[in-house]
Amino acid sequence: MSDYDGRTEIERKLDEEERLRRRAEAHAAAQALLANQGSLSESAQTATWPPASETPVFVPQPGSAATNQPLDASGAALRTPPPAKPSVLHRWKDQGGILGAIATGLLFVFKFLAPAFAVLGKLKFLLVFKTIALTFGSMALSMWAYSTQFGWRFGVGLVLLIFFHECGHAIAGMMKGIKPGIMVFIPFMGAFVTLKGMGRTIEQDAFIGIMGPVFGAIGGLICVALYAVTEDPFFLSLAYFNFFMNLFNLAPTVPLDGGWIVPLFSPKLLAVGAILMVVFGFRNPMIWVLGFMSLPRIIGGWKADPATQPYYAVSTKAKVGYGFAYVGLAAFLGIAMMACSGQLEAFLGR
Repeated sequence: MSDYDGRTEIERKLDEEERLRRRAEAHAAAQALLANQGSLSESAQTATWPPASETPVFVPQPGSAATNQPLDASGAALRTPPPAKPSVLHRWKDQGGILGAIATGLLFVFKFLAPAFAVLGKLKFLLVFKTIALTFGSMALSMWAYSTQFGWRFGVGLVLLIFFHECGHAIAGMMKGIKPGIMVFIPFMGAFVTLKGMGRTIEQDAFIGIMGPVFGAIGGLICVALYAVTEDPFFLSLAYFNFFMNLFNLAPTVPLDGGWIVPLFSPKLLAVGAILMVVFGFRNPMIWVLGFMSLPRIIGGWKADPATQPYYAVSTKAKVGYGFAYVGLAAFLGIAMMACSGQLEAFLGR
């Protein structure tokens, strides 16, 4: 055997002894680990928590009823949103009385119609053009309804004048930073335009309210100008009815335009205006409908305290300015209406 082979044999024996030593150490470590696990298992089975000599302490779990505060992954408390503020109708309902009864009825109606609105909400593809369809659809319906009674020319002209009047409210709202919503026409009742919010003060709402009759007066003057050019009495009769319609809208009660103006002087004037409307229009069912629709705002205005509510805060200068504008506009509409009536009588007497 060469020296090379001898060294190789010795190395092999040393490697074999090292492997045996390591195997023995691993076997001993495994035996010790098994022994420790057995003792821990027995201790866990016989141990109790808390010890009998100590008083039990309840440690609430994250998000449990005891903490009443949800935690995030790091254990920090999550900020929960504040409770929802009750709506105006719910607050009126809690107050009781006539206002509470009206609010209860309205809440019942809304609850009854909620499933229908939920179904419509899911049909979004049918409601893409809902604003345009509702506005021009109701406009066409009103034109047809008026045409059946007064002829198509008067029906179309009257609805266009009402549209011009409502545009005055919409433009005034945009001037005050309030976006308009939809415009809906109701045959033989008029129309209304919704705004996405109210004015921050009664002065802003008064401005939005008075701009409808202002635009209406301009529309009547356009009709008078057309009569002067064409000498067609149709435009004169249309102007007469338009002036009357806008003058009626200045009546000091809601939901008419005057109901947004007179609270600037005193919110209690709404009740006075409603009483006058009922007295002078006792036989007209439309007056009773308007009176019923006005009840929530009339009662709210009667209970309002302008001295403590910022919404009613308005300067004396603004009151004087709107007072002149309100009375002056009503006087102009009344004089224009009588002038048109006199001109029509003169024309028919030819």
